[in-house]
Amino acid sequence: TSAPASVADTFPRYDSLRAELIAALEEKLPSITWARDKPAALSRLDDGRCMLYPQTMKSSADVVEPSNHFADIFSAGDPVLARHGFPAFGGTDDVPGGWVVARSTDAAGATLTIESKSPAYLRISVPVNSATCDPAELPQS
Repeated sequence: TSAPASVADTFPRYDSLRAELIAALEEKLPSITWARDKPAALSRLDDGRCMLYPQTMKSSADVVEPSNHFADIFSAGDPVLARHGFPAFGGTDDVPGGWVVARSTDAAGATLTIESKSPAYLRISVPVNSATCDPAELPQS
């Protein structure tokens, strides 16, 4: 794992991953659109690490059936992940509660998650190097 980078260095890289992945998913599954769910955030974890969360995205509909149980998400998303230094999704996680979840984590410890239970959410969490972990460090959108 590499050491966390600054918010200024990290944010554009992972925000562009989010945008590219959403574009690929909307192209692959045109009947499902994605919109902003929550704005970007910074948060300090209990272990003291500062985490960056680029804006989360929410789908207009559940993606499990339309994507052939995530097969289309993998075929659309894996090339985008590869361009950004992430491994392929590699299947879905066995998660209780009816959620279908796919994750990928890069060498910096950033995790991209797509979880679906009508609707679906795309979330990214990235460890960043920030003494204050103050949301004022986030670029103004």
